Amino acid sequence: MKISGIESILLSYLPKNPPRDGLSGIPTRDVYLVKITTDEGITGIGEGFALGSLKSTAIIVEEILKPLLIGEDPTQIEGLWQKMYRTTFRVGRRGIVLAAMSAIDIALWDILGKKAGLPVCKLLGGVKDSLVAYASAGYYQEGKGLDGLAREMEGYRSQGFRAAKMKVGGESLAVDVERVRVAREALGPEVKLAVDANNAWDYSTALRFARAIEKYDILFFEEPLSSDDVQGSIKLARDCDIPIAGYETEYTRFGLRDLIVQDAVDIVQTDVIWSGGISEARKIGILASTFGKECIPHFSAGAVSLAANLHFGVSLANINLFELTVDDNPLRSELSLGSIEVRDGMIYVPDRPGLGIELNEQLVDRFRVEI
Repeated sequence: MKISGIESILLSYLPKNPPRDGLSGIPTRDVYLVKITTDEGITGIGEGFALGSLKSTAIIVEEILKPLLIGEDPTQIEGLWQKMYRTTFRVGRRGIVLAAMSAIDIALWDILGKKAGLPVCKLLGGVKDSLVAYASAGYYQEGKGLDGLAREMEGYRSQGFRAAKMKVGGESLAVDVERVRVAREALGPEVKLAVDANNAWDYSTALRFARAIEKYDILFFEEPLSSDDVQGSIKLARDCDIPIAGYETEYTRFGLRDLIVQDAVDIVQTDVIWSGGISEARKIGILASTFGKECIPHFSAGAVSLAANLHFGVSLANINLFELTVDDNPLRSELSLGSIEVRDGMIYVPDRPGLGIELNEQLVDRFRVEI
């Protein structure tokens, strides 16, 4: 079997009330997809992170990666990953290049699963069929206020979620501490609460915040600092009692290695559409397990990303919790014709061959962006 074609699909959705996290606003929900075709008629779909960089990611694929892959055997996934990574050495080790590689790698796993007639998680030696899902939202939004945040969190509790996560870092410490208090009370004692600063703070600010919210029984404190500040994160993980989680913004196992080895994080987070695909995310998860650390897949994008992160997540014993971003986004909830089941606080991996995703072509046409 040979790769015969690679097509970029660019999708963008404009939320009615755009959310904001601790670092910046999110005016659009962008989804970059690749469709890889083969001479045997098997097609694979992959997704790469592309918030605000849809066209740039497509150009990376078209100009750099596609020429490396046409005519190659799509089942030689590790070899093709290494070929892409070595060839792009002088271009970048984070960001758009890794996002483009992620989309390619995921599509190759989709092809291999369809060729074998098995879900991707089975090819990876999956250890379970579901994960505990936590509702990830709690964004800053115009007009929401404390009452709106409380209603949001009460909604997650009533839907059966066992944990929820909220954004911090976008307001003063006093305001954010009060927001955490309101969320904690709305969730009640049985539902766990995590916070995510999206790299917004320095060490001293993050430590003051952590000490102010420790009494609210926080599950974890995600990406409090820049992922460049390894020494700051080492100190923070040592000095506060809340587990520090991160850093998907470090992308590959090479960057996360120092954070893991030096105990700069207690919980390792990675995302198959940021890190270089399922292949690299799994290596990160295994590296985390070597140091006795839990791994949590990050997820905030489209339906293909959701499925791919789930297949990765159920393949490792040190992954038990899964991020399910639940804001307004049809590119997550409607892009696949076969929905992913969420029930009683659990999210279930698709059991169809490959990723188990079939694109809703009507939705693709509705939200497509031309290069």
